[in-house]
Amino acid sequence: MASLTPTPKQQFFDANGNPLVAGKVYTYAGGTTTPIATYTDQTGATANANPIILDSRGMANIWLQPTVAYKFLVTDENDVTQYTTDNILVPVDNLSFSSPPPIGDVSPNTGAFTTLSATGNVTFSGFGYVQMPTGATTDRPDAPADGMFRYNTTLNLFEGFVDGAWGQVGGDAGATGGGNDEVFIENDQTVTISYTIPSTKNAMTTGPITLGGGFVGTGSIAATTLTIDTVTSGALGVGSVIVGTSITVGTKISGLGTGTGGIGTYTVDTSQSVSLDAITAPVVVTVSSGSRWVVI
Repeated sequence: MASLTPTPKQQFFDANGNPLVAGKVYTYAGGTTTPIATYTDQTGATANANPIILDSRGMANIWLQPTVAYKFLVTDENDVTQYTTDNILVPVDNLSFSSPPPIGDVSPNTGAFTTLSATGNVTFSGFGYVQMPTGATTDRPDAPADGMFRYNTTLNLFEGFVDGAWGQVGGDAGATGGGNDEVFIENDQTVTISYTIPSTKNAMTTGPITLGGGFVGTGSIAATTLTIDTVTSGALGVGSVIVGTSITVGTKISGLGTGTGGIGTYTVDTSQSVSLDAITAPVVVTVSSGSRWVVI
């Protein structure tokens, strides 16, 4: 199937429709005033001057890189602005796929993404670093998924999401010490969120241990969906037993919805209908049948 030919040579005109003889075309990265290059031919080997000086017919050869947004500022020979056109893009063609250009418009080439997804393995080389997402506990994703990894500035630790809960990754989880010694395993002294020790696990803690004040807020329940509207203190988690005037005794949070400890939705293990009510959730450590928790 044939296609309409693109404009083989660019021609520019003044406000009266006359060729813009000796006019100028300044080229910038789209949305900025950062100059970037255009090229004299398809190879991209030779850059045009910036600004491009138009010939006696107001024409010039202007070749652009695919994947890069450009801004053109067109002036007459005396630098009187005629017009500006922003975010000029060329379509990606078969030549681009056979020899794809780098992402970005500065050197070294860079790219900024709101969301970047990769299929398969990803390998990083060099001696630099990978910056993990960083934020407070309240900045956790509204709908977390297994495998998420971030740095928590509230708790000052790396954390990952698995089996419906956030947990510490690395750091103080192992033995530490000064110099080459690795002697001390440290644990916190206050439990701030309910936790269930699985039936397949045993736990050991150095005391004394204090159970924190727990969660205080307001919310409602429709069937098995708990919606938390306000939070005064504390946080909810899978295994938290919630208490309220109209809430069925022993109702427990069995899964996360959009909530990750505070405002949002959760799944409870008992279906019921509760209008907006004050809700508390005392901190409870549940030792499952077959497991052991030893506090030294």
